[in-house]
Formats: sequence, C-alpha cells, structure tokens
Amino acid sequence: MHKIKVNKGHNINISGLSSREYSGAQNNKFVSITPLDFNYIKPKMIVKENDIVKMGDPIFFDKLNPEIKWPSIASGKISKIELGERRAIQKIIIEIDKNEESKIVPSKVDLSSREQVKDFISSKNMWPFITQRPFNKVVNPSDNPKSIIVSLVNSAPLSTDLSFTLDSQSEYVIAALSKLKKLTDGKLYVAVNKNEFSYLSSLDFVEVVEVEGPHPAGNIGVILNKIDPINANEVVWTVKGFHLPMLGKLFSKGYFDPSISINIAGPAVKPTYVKSRLGSSFAPLKNNLIIDNVRVISGDVLTGKQVSIDGFLGFYHSMFSIIEESFERPFIGWLHPGGKSKYSVFNAYFGSNKKSFNFTTLQNGSNRAFVPIDAWEKVFPMDIHINALARSIEANDIDEMEQLGIYECDEEDVALCSFVCPSKSDVGSIIRRGLDTIYFDQ
Repeated sequence: MHKIKVNKGHNINISGLSSREYSGAQNNKFVSITPLDFNYIKPKMIVKENDIVKMGDPIFFDKLNPEIKWPSIASGKISKIELGERRAIQKIIIEIDKNEESKIVPSKVDLSSREQVKDFISSKNMWPFITQRPFNKVVNPSDNPKSIIVSLVNSAPLSTDLSFTLDSQSEYVIAALSKLKKLTDGKLYVAVNKNEFSYLSSLDFVEVVEVEGPHPAGNIGVILNKIDPINANEVVWTVKGFHLPMLGKLFSKGYFDPSISINIAGPAVKPTYVKSRLGSSFAPLKNNLIIDNVRVISGDVLTGKQVSIDGFLGFYHSMFSIIEESFERPFIGWLHPGGKSKYSVFNAYFGSNKKSFNFTTLQNGSNRAFVPIDAWEKVFPMDIHINALARSIEANDIDEMEQLGIYECDEEDVALCSFVCPSKSDVGSIIRRGLDTIYFDQ
C-alpha cells in the first residue's frame, strides 16, 4: 500500500454539507449531455431532433477521432438540440421513455483480453467515461497508458462522499477495476481515505493509495505528482469514482445503467442526497432552495460550472452546489476587523475559518496584476513551482512549461490558488491556456 500525506492545502469550511442519508429518488423527465464537457473534440451529430434512441446508442462522434462516440444516457426521444454560435452544438436534451428503459435485460459478457475489453467499450460507446492526463481529455483508444489512476477521495468542499454512495456497489466497483487493469501494462492505482473501501486491499491487481490531508489531497494531479509523475509523450488514464458502477454493470451484465447518487449541498439549499441519474436536471429539486437569488453550480464550488435554475448535471459531475448570488461589496470592507462576517484562509482577520461559513458569489475584489506573496504556494501541495509555471504560460514558453511540470496539472489542481489569490487571478484558466498552447502545438 502506498501512503500520501499532504500538508499544504485547505478544506474550505462552507456551510450546507449533506448528511449521509437519502431523501428519496428524483423523478426525471429529461436528461442532457453537452459536448462542452469534453476538451478538444469537434462533435458531429448522428441523430436529429425527434429521433428515438435507446440507452447507449451513439448520438454524436468526434470528427477528429471518429472511433470515439458518445452514448445516449437515456432511452427516449431527442427532445432538443441546442446550437450556439456558428451552429456549435451546445446541449442535447433527451425525453426519457421509462417503459422502453424497463425492457433492458442483462446479457453474458466474456472479456478476458485487452483487445476484447477495448472492442467492447467501443461497441458500447463508452470511451468518454475514461479520460487522460495530461490535457484531461477523452482517451485515444490506440494509446498505451503508463498507468491508470482512480480516486475515490473527494476532498473538494461539500463534495459527494463516495464511501457512502458506493457502499452497496462493491461488486460493480471490483468488476470495473478488474477490466480497467487489462487496459494497461502498468499499475492500476486506486486512492482512498484511511479506513474506507477496505475490500480493495485484497485485490492483487490494485495498488491502493491511502491519502491523508486537506484538499486537494484527493485530486488526480496530486496523486500523479506524488507517485507516478508523467513527462511529454506519456499518458495516464483515469475514471471518475462515481462512474465505476456504470462500467462495472456494463462489463459484468452487458448493459448501461446511468443511475447515480446526487449530492445537493450549499448554504442556499436544504442539503441532501437523492437517487438519480447521469445528466439529470436541477428543476425537480427546486423545492430544496431556501432563498430565491441563487447560483446553481454543476459540480463543486471550486471547479464546477454554473447552470440555470433548470440546468442539467455535467457528464463528470455528481453534485449540485447552491450558493447565494451576491455582488454587493461592503463599504471599506478591507478595513473590517473580521468576525463571523469574514472568512480568511490565512487568518488575516479576527475570527476563525474552522466554523462553517455562508459563502456567496461575492469575489471581494477585482482582478489585478500578480502579487507574489506565496499565497498560492501555501495551498498548493504538488512539487511544482506554481508561480513560475503561471509566468511561463503568460510568456508562452513551452519548454519552461514542460520543465516546470505542466503535464501533471489541471484546473482542479490549482482551484485553491484562485480562491486564496490576492490578485483575484483565475489560475485554472491560466493552466488551461498553457495546456491548450502545448496541445495545439503538437
């Protein structure tokens, strides 16, 4: 067993944490999938509005790699295809036909070799469930990954507790991991919190990584940096923890089941878990709101994407975070002595960041030039000079970016840097810009 102890970082103490219990099941009439959730693809539609699709049917493919197709996440009718500028596909909404979904029956699957697993994933249009580092993009099936890493540690604020939501699905978690191992000659690392997922330690094909420390301890980038750093021309594959049961059922029973547990959390909502499905809408959950003026975020508050009040869950998200929408800055707020109305990571005010705080969308400042006072470094646990890396990206120096370790980074790994930045810099967008520069230079 590997052990990683992270000292740098911070657990943002935001109010609205969900307790480990379900409030019921969500009644979904529509689900949605958006090509905008996937980096570096050029989607081409296979279906059109009003077409009838079955669960797992291909609905669009990547023109840059036609082998990669995206599955329908419901059986039913293509209700709407939303287009943006230059007819770019923004969102595909599917009206669910529950009668059709009830007809799905299991089938026997025999996957004993790597090629059989690959062919099966291709035939079921499931490659989008596997992503790679660097670039955090859907994998190229022809690649041979250096290793595969799965993190079952959600350390982001208010994030889904996988030890709770996956508690009864160990059979499918093991089934997924056993077939994923066939996709690499390297190791299959699975990151866990101490005393969680103990059954994984008995699996001889899994390298368990026990993680300890504050956020972002559970991030793939941090685990990569500590146990399996990557260089140019190397790739590591990864799968979201909550996707494992879907893959496990596919590999063991031959059918795609998009069921997931959704976490609704934040200061502006009654926090709870609900039984739901991939790509579900927030609309049936609006009764949980405790204030009117809110921002709905698909994902966690640090790295999620804002959606409308009737918006849908992202492909790689299993939670909605709800915070109050606020833009009103207090008069001479920088002179405020602190107390309950201020939250400070570095105790710049009187008071404490140990108690839960009702965060809003207020940024408390405007964007300005970099102020190198080591704020980023205090919450960034990777062995990378993050300030120097950001500057090399701004200078468009690809060689220096590579030497400073950009291949191990992604937006989520530097989200805390943005949170604590005195310059209000969006460090994640800087990292993505650097990755874009390298990707399109290849």
